[in-house]
Amino acid sequence: MTNYANPMTELEAVNSMLIAIGQLPVNAITPQLQDQNVALDELRKVVRELCLHGFHFNTDDNYLLIPDAEGLIAVPTGAMTVDPMDKRLDFIQKKHPTNAGFYIWNRDDHTFQFIVSFKARIKWSLTFEALPEAARAYAVAAASRKFQAHVIGDPTADRFNQEAMQRAWLTLQREESGTADHNIFTANADLRARLSRRGVRR
Repeated sequence: MTNYANPMTELEAVNSMLIAIGQLPVNAITPQLQDQNVALDELRKVVRELCLHGFHFNTDDNYLLIPDAEGLIAVPTGAMTVDPMDKRLDFIQKKHPTNAGFYIWNRDDHTFQFIVSFKARIKWSLTFEALPEAARAYAVAAASRKFQAHVIGDPTADRFNQEAMQRAWLTLQREESGTADHNIFTANADLRARLSRRGVRR
């Protein structure tokens, strides 16, 4: 039976960052220890930046948003951005004046009220352990560089971390390009049909 390696955990990521500044790894994050919490905070910031950038792994196209009984469309939990697929629609996320949370605001009509649904592209905010491995590797490399600069500020270590971050970014971009190519040829039925007629193998 094949044994597979488990994906990197958030604790393993923090330990990698601690080792990078010469500290011993830990079995758990201790709230009272500043360096551990700074490392975790930097890691989570980078994860949010990655998700806001937007990749196939955290982006849904044609996500249907439907008004509730009051005609309101609440921004889905975990959504960082909501962008209508129809570019003619000028809808944004906005804090509702009376209801808790954010709702879709129609900038053209200046209203939260909707009578029809619409489809949107949504970028989701994911946790570190919900990321694919290539994204985790980049997040650790980028967070390690920021953490090292914040704690010890060693120029030699910074150059090393920068190179590691650049390699991880290239790997992530290759993974993203491969996923994009797959989506182009498998998600578009019309394109699949035309390729099939030309004798192109799918």
